[in-house]
Amino acid sequence: MSITIKKIAELANVSRGTVDRVIHNRGGVNEETSERVKAIMKKYNYKSNRIAQALVTSKKRYSVGVIINSIGNEFFDSILEGLVYEKQKYNNIDLIIKELKGYDENDQLKAIEEIVNEDIQALIITPINTENIINALNKLDIPVVTMNNDIEVDKLAFVGCDYYNSGQLSGDIANIALPNGGNVAIVVGSFNLRGHVERINGFKEVFKAQNGKIKTFENQDDDNISYDLVKEIVKNKKIDLFYFAAAGIAGGLKALEELKSNIPVITVDETKAAREGLLNGRTLATITQQPYKQGSRAIQIIQNYLVYNTKPENKENITGNKIQLRHMRFVVDK
Repeated sequence: MSITIKKIAELANVSRGTVDRVIHNRGGVNEETSERVKAIMKKYNYKSNRIAQALVTSKKRYSVGVIINSIGNEFFDSILEGLVYEKQKYNNIDLIIKELKGYDENDQLKAIEEIVNEDIQALIITPINTENIINALNKLDIPVVTMNNDIEVDKLAFVGCDYYNSGQLSGDIANIALPNGGNVAIVVGSFNLRGHVERINGFKEVFKAQNGKIKTFENQDDDNISYDLVKEIVKNKKIDLFYFAAAGIAGGLKALEELKSNIPVITVDETKAAREGLLNGRTLATITQQPYKQGSRAIQIIQNYLVYNTKPENKENITGNKIQLRHMRFVVDK
């Protein structure tokens, strides 16, 4: 049974304007009234006429800014593919993309300032977790979607994986590889990235180090830094397993190969280096996070909000983690 906004207003004893505000999450309606309207909408399976709305808004164009730390980081290529492909479905969305290298706070602050000056209507960002970045994003008066990495800011949504769970899965694999415990070197991009830190914490919760130790290192997601770092670690410390919990995998594996080291390795994502590591037996496993889906979902959320003023059902949009073990793969449902 279909129902009109007029009929909903009559049943709820409110104005059509009030119903419209509830439908489009515009605020200004007390909680009791809002719940009454929503209950009627649910009972009669009301669906807003998006085709009509699209006709009204089709002539309006929206500029969406994207700030992503993708230079020299192959993983983010898949996210960008998802962003660009999904954008092609919407002829009223333009993307302004600023790519950065590494995790320098000043670079990201500058990028935020520059992209806002482009008169964007929304921002998608892989944010660094620092006080200055948080303050800069909270000052914006446009919707923000944090992607791949999340921080505590006023945002429309977060799209990314469960990093803590990813770390736990890696810890489980490490327990199999080192049943008696041992020393583990965890290499991440930056301690200022919440996701990278959550991977470390998830691993530490699960891995039974026993008499061993877990040491953590930064490589700025840079293969050259990772190469030098791994050589230094192997030279100066007794390590029983490497866990590359972010990018820089190619540089790290190259260093281990040149050192003729048989130290087992766990990686993340499905970059070329991670795949080759599985194929040649250098890597025990890699934990992936569906980057293409992250990019496409971020655009969907922004488009729905800008065109239809519709917020996502969930503020956290989590993509599942997948484990790939050399010659097999399975999905861990979240």
